[in-house]
Amino acid sequence: MKLNIYNDKEEIVKTYEMSTFKLKFGTVEDLIKVIDLDKLKTGNDYEVATIALNLVVSSLDTVKNIMKKIFDGLTDEELRNVNVDDMVKVLIDIVKHTISSLSFGNNGKN
Repeated sequence: MKLNIYNDKEEIVKTYEMSTFKLKFGTVEDLIKVIDLDKLKTGNDYEVATIALNLVVSSLDTVKNIMKKIFDGLTDEELRNVNVDDMVKVLIDIVKHTISSLSFGNNGKN
């Protein structure tokens, strides 16, 4: 996963990268509170992208905290300079990972 920080001229001034990550239970708990898992019937990219965008819009504090947990050193000021589409891409990866983890934890059963 990659998160770019931009300046006013839309130039990348910093990039946070994370090749792998492990979600802690508290982070998963935060996601579950703001994700309607029933809407993820197929888990297709469109549904996941819609949920990720809704996360950004409806749960800014939760999203900011999750992003700062994943990208060590990320600040609130840097988050103000992230393009929303970049953030949504990261959230899609997180949501997919969370769904996969929950499915694996249930042995694939709902």
